[in-house]
Amino acid sequence: MKNRTRWLTVTALGIALFVIFSLALRIPVFARFYLCLGYLVMGVYCYYFGIWSGTLVGSIGVLIYCTIFSSFGGMIGWALGNVVIGIAMGFTAKKTRKLKAAWLRWVLLLIAAVASTAVGMLLIKSAYESLLSGLPFFVRVAANTAGFLADAAVLMLSVPLAESLRKVIFKQFGDLCV
Repeated sequence: MKNRTRWLTVTALGIALFVIFSLALRIPVFARFYLCLGYLVMGVYCYYFGIWSGTLVGSIGVLIYCTIFSSFGGMIGWALGNVVIGIAMGFTAKKTRKLKAAWLRWVLLLIAAVASTAVGMLLIKSAYESLLSGLPFFVRVAANTAGFLADAAVLMLSVPLAESLRKVIFKQFGDLCV
């Protein structure tokens, strides 16, 4: 199978895994809010398969998840936020790949996880929802803070998860890893 077709297939698998992890593994943390464990998948994909694969997994995955779960209100805002998160995490993973100090790579990836989730959820998603609903921006930021905290925590967990999957990923998909 050609690499482009394999990459597309692996990315589609990631999108499906994002949806499955988000729907099937629902852990309540705040009132009417659940951990979105799909961010584990998105983080792993950014880590191994690069900016575009991770971004597609997160943005298309959340669109499908929201469609199934019928929470259309935040769907586009979340997808736009995930574009920011995917680009930032994929870029950071790529730029830190050759660092000798693994702890420094982890620190930089954890900072990127928190910072990109803050920009994606608190800025992009809140701005979109503010424009859509007519509510003041700060009201939407307050409403999205719980989601930011939960999503950032899960995305941070994706860093050690990705590292623990190294042998498996490279054995199966080494030619696709960036």
